[in-house]
Amino acid sequence: MSTSELMSAWADHNRKFENFNYVYPVISRRAKGLSIGINCTPNGICSLDCVYCQVNKKNLSTKIPSVDEIIFELKEILYIYHKTKLSEHFPRVEEKNRELKDIALSGDGEPTLYPYFAELCKQLKGISEIPKLVLITNAMQLEKILDFSGEIWGKLDAGTDEWFYFINRPKKKIKVELIENNLKFAVSKFPLRIQTMLCEANGRIPSETDIESYAGIVQRVHQTNPENLLSVQLYSVVRQTVENSVKPLSREFLEGVKNILQKKISNLNIEVF
Repeated sequence: MSTSELMSAWADHNRKFENFNYVYPVISRRAKGLSIGINCTPNGICSLDCVYCQVNKKNLSTKIPSVDEIIFELKEILYIYHKTKLSEHFPRVEEKNRELKDIALSGDGEPTLYPYFAELCKQLKGISEIPKLVLITNAMQLEKILDFSGEIWGKLDAGTDEWFYFINRPKKKIKVELIENNLKFAVSKFPLRIQTMLCEANGRIPSETDIESYAGIVQRVHQTNPENLLSVQLYSVVRQTVENSVKPLSREFLEGVKNILQKKISNLNIEVF
């Protein structure tokens, strides 16, 4: 399999799989293999309106799925995976890249805003075929998570309020300090990975001041519970965004941010995608 074919698979996170409505498979660069996503917010509800969002708000569903509907579809797709390794769905992806790595609560909106989130997490605990459960979250509501049996992948895209409002566009007037406090709360209780999207939008890129402030936040989150901060994931755009002004930043830029973080926290695992 060529690198370009694998990159094409990474870029395609289509949430439509056969006749399923809420569960979908993707080849994920950050999961390093197959990730089965759970779209518990197909209505697109979210507390942010990120400039790099890939969700077309015109094509959203108004239906909120029940926990039973989600669990039924998840068990069905797990059955298909164990029977076929999804070879027909990903015909150009080698089997080693179709190994199931995790089940991810993600989708068209913010999963922690799903009204039955706690019950869904409780039922997911009982499914033995799940290799790892991951919550992909914007970190705005993390203080509400009291019980979760997996990893939390929390978003931190900015170090200053100015860049936070530009890149993440929160729907309520808050400060990036809220995200920092929520990440501290999460890392004190759960395994945490920090996700950071670095991109250009409307001709702007993160400033040196913002990157330094961002690194300071990561350092303070790390100090809260070093053992639970598993990694920082630095990445840029590979999928089509709704807003055309959004462009990926170079590998060199991402490596530069990594170096700044590494100088502050020498023993931190920092991944660049």
